[in-house]
Amino acid sequence: MSYPQTGKEVFISFSISNTMFSGIGKGTITREEVSVDYLKELFEKYGVIVSAKPEQRRLLEEVNESYDLKLEIPENLRIIHLSEKNRRLVVISVQGLKRENGSLLPEYTEKEFQEATFSFVKYYVQSRHYDELLAENAKLKRDLEMEVAWRTRECDI
Repeated sequence: MSYPQTGKEVFISFSISNTMFSGIGKGTITREEVSVDYLKELFEKYGVIVSAKPEQRRLLEEVNESYDLKLEIPENLRIIHLSEKNRRLVVISVQGLKRENGSLLPEYTEKEFQEATFSFVKYYVQSRHYDELLAENAKLKRDLEMEVAWRTRECDI
């Protein structure tokens, strides 16, 4: 199965950097750990673009084997930038593998791969700033309270 090309694909990577967010401007970013089943539904709906270094090929193969995500394994690193159309980034978090200066190594033994575990974190960028959302929420709450007060008022007859 291959995922659709929608123009609103979800990016997936082993790391996150500030440059990925350079196309967004002012907004709000939400972060949540997600399940593999959720990812499959997300990828089936929006499609997926993989951003991984060639030396991370074996890691992607391990993710595909373990979770049946059917991610394309790119030959070259694709630089990604979130935008108004592409608002979702999934970071594959790898635990249990040695790192050098905070980065994953180019190679691991089969035993090291067997000890590795993976989790998935989705970042979603909203074009509206958090402060705007809070202000709108407060206004809606005031409006609702006024409406409830009006409808439940006691009238003197």
